[in-house]
Amino acid sequence: MIVFTLLLASITLASCDHTTTKTAESSIQAPTPIEFVNGITDSNKGLRKGQVIIKGTLPMAMKGKFYLWETSGKVTELIDSTSINEGNFAFRQQELESGIYMVGVNATNMAAVIISTAEPEVNLQFKAAKLESAMSSMISIENQGWIKYMAQEPGILKAIKDAKVAGHKNPGMKGQYDLQATQKESELAALQHKIIAEYPGTFLAKIMTWKQEPNKTDMLKYFDNIDFTDESLIHTKVMSDRIETYMRTFSKGEENGFISCISTIADKTKVNDRVLEYSLNQMLVGFYESNMENICMYIIDNYINGEACGDSDLSNVIKSTASSIKNLSIGQTPPNIQLTTSSGAKYDLYKTAAANKYTLIMFWSSWCEHCKGEAPEVKACYDQWKSKGFDIVGVSIDKNKQAWTSALAERGFAFPQVCGMNEYQSPVAKDYRVSKTPTFYLLDAQQKIVLKPKGIREVQTFLAANLK
Repeated sequence: MIVFTLLLASITLASCDHTTTKTAESSIQAPTPIEFVNGITDSNKGLRKGQVIIKGTLPMAMKGKFYLWETSGKVTELIDSTSINEGNFAFRQQELESGIYMVGVNATNMAAVIISTAEPEVNLQFKAAKLESAMSSMISIENQGWIKYMAQEPGILKAIKDAKVAGHKNPGMKGQYDLQATQKESELAALQHKIIAEYPGTFLAKIMTWKQEPNKTDMLKYFDNIDFTDESLIHTKVMSDRIETYMRTFSKGEENGFISCISTIADKTKVNDRVLEYSLNQMLVGFYESNMENICMYIIDNYINGEACGDSDLSNVIKSTASSIKNLSIGQTPPNIQLTTSSGAKYDLYKTAAANKYTLIMFWSSWCEHCKGEAPEVKACYDQWKSKGFDIVGVSIDKNKQAWTSALAERGFAFPQVCGMNEYQSPVAKDYRVSKTPTFYLLDAQQKIVLKPKGIREVQTFLAANLK
């Protein structure tokens, strides 16, 4: 998701968040353009959905299930699965929208593929167990070009980010690092132009065109090369990436600047309800994860519950997201947590909060080094204030019970511990919109959120001032 404040500062907080392959056969020619949409070649004749079958081969040693995920920006949703049979897989034929999809054996071993209505069959070959770096395709023109592009993009993006971070940390050499970043940005643009030229008329070429920033210094024209009527935008990272850049470039890190950017994006995208809703959701979640609740409330009040989007028909999905975020703001009552503790007891957050002056919810995970580093301070905080009406509940997002219980034994927490048992996809993690660990919420005796601290030291400061 978009995290605006971190991008503006070029600083990464300490927390735990959520290649070469074969290229096209020379005998296969890229398709010629069929029609143009706002200057962008489009081989699908306006079709956004089509019957597609995805199949291919895997190393013979791989067994079990193979999965298909649909993407919405940087979020993936499981939509199908099939069995691996002697190194072969084949999903059922189904109607899919053009976009970027993920295939893989689990959420940590997957590869991005292009689905285009111009290609009713996508045949993929994976030569090694690590799928992302081992994919090729003999018949999918779209994915031949995609593989070629993705072999280079991550390295270039990393070099750009590294140069910008180095410039921020070394003001005296900022000019030199800025030049390095600019050179790498030019290299990426050249790569995108090359892919467009080699694969004209493809959905891939459309994505590459959308990635371009011909008006990168013009706030009003910045999005002019994007066709917002094209709903396939939703199934790429283009809009989430472009919104990030837009906010970073034109907001100046000021509230009025963010509001102005939001207004422009909403106005541009309102030509299509789905694209508008997707863009609002990207901004809403991005500001929430950047701890900018005032901007979240502005979006909710003016664009989701308000009339700023005119006749746009927003779905219950984004309204549910807005309601969830509102319920997690200061002064609101968050969802109850009712789970079985590590000792086998029934835990009820509301009852615990009502029995104490303040109750801290701490989301953590066994693999999070920052959580491990803060553990001694968390224990000290609990020991210091527990006799004065303070309690803590640890909510692990672990999936492996052994990893969770081993971490508990190592850290020696004396306060109640529960576990969602499905990482960030567990209901409790989703209820609290947890996207990184540790994440904290402090509740009062009325079960209302009084503090959303970034770390345990903020809790200590608050308790010292409010718990006598």
